[in-house]
Amino acid sequence: MNHIIRLPQLDCLFPGPAPDREVLLAAGGRAPQPVWLKEAAAGRAVWCVDHGIDCCQRSRIVPERVIGDGDSASGAGWAWGRQLGVPMEEYPAEKNLTDLQLALQTAGTVYRQAAVVVTGVWGGRFDHAFSNIYSLTGRAALGLSRCLAADQTEVLLLLQGEDAVRLTWRAAPEVISLLPLSGTCSGVSIQGVHWPLDRVELLSTLPYAVSNRPAAAEVSVALNGGSLGVYLCWQSAHVAADS
Repeated sequence: MNHIIRLPQLDCLFPGPAPDREVLLAAGGRAPQPVWLKEAAAGRAVWCVDHGIDCCQRSRIVPERVIGDGDSASGAGWAWGRQLGVPMEEYPAEKNLTDLQLALQTAGTVYRQAAVVVTGVWGGRFDHAFSNIYSLTGRAALGLSRCLAADQTEVLLLLQGEDAVRLTWRAAPEVISLLPLSGTCSGVSIQGVHWPLDRVELLSTLPYAVSNRPAAAEVSVALNGGSLGVYLCWQSAHVAADS
């Protein structure tokens, strides 16, 4: 049994049953393009994480929930959510967990075994991106079945344990990289790329499997153990977004 998680530019076929629910978390990093966000939001519960309320307001997407301390959201965006009667889970700025971590915990409680797509992860400070990505690797402990970080330019899929994904796209990415997010990733294979790998070991201290590129209409990645990030980049989309 397999299931597909669809993004505007990409289809991801994973093993196992489909999640009961998919949630789109709009976080406070680089905002996705409104057209991408609207397409990604279709059929998903949309939650805003602090400053994510602003990109939802610009895209005219009414979220089901807002979570955060409000320190990075605009006053206008926060007021917009209140005026619409969106449930606002407000936290003090001085707290132990980040807004995204709180949102992931809540999603795992409200929707057990949901798949979560987080946008607004990229851009800004490195420490924020680091915290965001490694927070996603804890999805199993949070009761989440899948976690992805995505916008129109960059996508990161997480594989953990004995896992796999088959990727097809509407526009081919320029870059595909495999990022060991645990100390060791064992039994790593990738096919359909310029530099294929067959059951190799990847170490976080020597992450060499980067800057690969597709060589076929479909790419498959498999993992036997560890936590592996499958990173795809559409550099032309980045140029278009900045122009």
